[in-house]
Amino acid sequence: MAVAGDTPRVKSMLIAAAAALPLLVPATSALAADDPPWSVDEQAMSDALACTDFTHPEREPVLLVHGTFTEGPEQYLWNYALELGARGFDWCTITYPNRGFGDLQLSGEYVAWAVLAIHGATGRKVDVAGHSQGGLVPRWAIRWWPSATAAVDDFVGVASPNHGGELATLSDLGTPPTGLPPFVWQVHPDSNFLAVLNADDETPGDIDYTQVYTLTDELIQPVVPVPTAALDWQQDNARVANLLLQELCPLRVVDHLTIGTTDRVAFELVVDAFIHKGPADPARLDLDVTCNLPDQVLDPAAQLQAFFALGPGFLASFPPELVLVDEEPPIRGYALAGAGGGTTAEQPVSGPSPTGETGEGLPASGGGLALGGLSMLALLAASFGSGRRT
Repeated sequence: MAVAGDTPRVKSMLIAAAAALPLLVPATSALAADDPPWSVDEQAMSDALACTDFTHPEREPVLLVHGTFTEGPEQYLWNYALELGARGFDWCTITYPNRGFGDLQLSGEYVAWAVLAIHGATGRKVDVAGHSQGGLVPRWAIRWWPSATAAVDDFVGVASPNHGGELATLSDLGTPPTGLPPFVWQVHPDSNFLAVLNADDETPGDIDYTQVYTLTDELIQPVVPVPTAALDWQQDNARVANLLLQELCPLRVVDHLTIGTTDRVAFELVVDAFIHKGPADPARLDLDVTCNLPDQVLDPAAQLQAFFALGPGFLASFPPELVLVDEEPPIRGYALAGAGGGTTAEQPVSGPSPTGETGEGLPASGGGLALGGLSMLALLAASFGSGRRT
């Protein structure tokens, strides 16, 4: 693990990170007969995937999936990538279009393609970790591409809106004249996207699922009594672990951003899931030490150096080109057919309730917007000026 002041080691890891190149391995050959065909050009998906050299066969390669408003290298090169590389993991980042403001179904194709490409290049199963939207999009890939399902060993979602997110309920107040980005409709607790994704089986395949979330998350709410981030809630499933940070470290204050970038307990749970059979198990961590670190971050000095080493290209695609819509994008035909819709035609299922009431059995997103939510709302509003309405 890199330590503060260990400049040569930090520099060597940064060089390795900067040397990550697009993985030009066609995934078409890996598609099975029951996999949906790609709707995205494979070269575009290949260009969006960046990997280190696969030189650690003793560990499964890791795919890191970013959250809304960022891109893969921006979110991970200065934290998770440094730590994973120091612990002997090969890793990749995937960047889906428009910083995650678009259709999550499209983003899911990027993740499915990445999983298959990494699996094809290494011959090994893939471990996947994602933060926020990055913990939701891989579930779409796992659910609808059986080849990707078979290629994933562990999946860890950190602060994931698996049953909806707080910001999305703003659409209940009425659609702004400009419209809203597609993803906002899709993370509404009553969205067609979540209804189809969560129908029947929230944890498909022979995959170990870990969900990590925090009571002090200003966006992914509620946490009690039923966590919106949890999967297979109250089911006796040995392949699933739903972990609330404050149940492990009662006085820990971790918000939506830091839980997926710098919080050590969350990171250690991710690694624990990857190096052991089954989901993460807090009993394997030394919580007396980990919960009481003076800095609730991975390594401040190394991260700061890595962050600035990203250079002027850090925000090259900012602001994103927003496509603003008046309603949720229609569900893709393969998902309708797979969910028992009996058709392959793309069509709506049943849109978000104008009253804000949630579907039966799904936890509602509620509570007032905290500082992080207001900040995201302001950023959304600032971006609307460059948005393109359809």
